[in-house]
Formats: sequence, C-alpha cells, structure tokens
Amino acid sequence: TLGRQKEDIQRTNKTEMRKTQVEIESLSKDKTRLEESIATNERACQLETERDWYRKEALHLDEVLEQTRVKQKNLVDRLDESEQDREWMKGQLEKLTKQNWTLEEKLKELGVDLSSHYEEDGTGEDSGENRESEGNEDHDAKKDDGDGHPE
Repeated sequence: TLGRQKEDIQRTNKTEMRKTQVEIESLSKDKTRLEESIATNERACQLETERDWYRKEALHLDEVLEQTRVKQKNLVDRLDESEQDREWMKGQLEKLTKQNWTLEEKLKELGVDLSSHYEEDGTGEDSGENRESEGNEDHDAKKDDGDGHPE
C-alpha cells in the first residue's frame, strides 16, 4: 500500500508538473506574443510619426512649388514684355535712323552743311559724309517695304 500511495503521489506530481509545464509554455508564448505586439505597436507609432512628418514636408514643398511657379510665370511674362519692348524700340530706332538720314539728305540738297554742327556739339557723329561715298544708288536701292525695315 505504501508503494501504491507513493506511485499515486508520483503520478499526481507528474501530472501536476506536466500541467505546470504546459502552463509555463503557454505563458511564455503569451509573453513573447505580447512583446512582439508591443514592438509592433511601437513601430507603428514610429511609422505614423514619420508619415506625419513626410506629409507635412510634402505639403510644404507643394506650397514652395506653387510659389516658384507663380514667380516663374511672372518672370516669363516680364521677359516677354521686355522682348516686345526691345522689338518696338528696335523698330523705333530703325524708323528714326531712316528719318534722320532722309532729313540729312534733304538738308544736303538744300545746301546745309551738317559737319560743322556735329563738330560743335561734340558728338562726333557721322554727318553722312561716309554715306555720300557709298553713292546715291545705295540709297535708292534701300526702299521701305512698309514694315519699317529697308529692303
């Protein structure tokens, strides 16, 4: 009987040990799962923080890009306007140069000497003497075709 009791106690102890071992393994798995969950949660929080920063940065860069596009458009508009002004001024210069040349030719036909006038005002500008050496046939060949540019 004592041997039987001892065997019963050993079986009971063995059964209890197995139950305890199973419970320890289960708790160990729960602990590992919870640790992984905490790590995953921490990583998720970190990723959310990074996402928020990138979103904020993207919105800021969108704003900067829009401002840059507006500045670029303004600069392109100013450049176009400057080019138009330049073309207009070029046309005016050509027109005035042609008028000046025509007036000088008419004054020469009337016998007015412009060389003394240019020497007095100190401009040293060509009085048209060089143009005389070119001959009148060059002047006659440069007729205005109506666009303000001699042909």
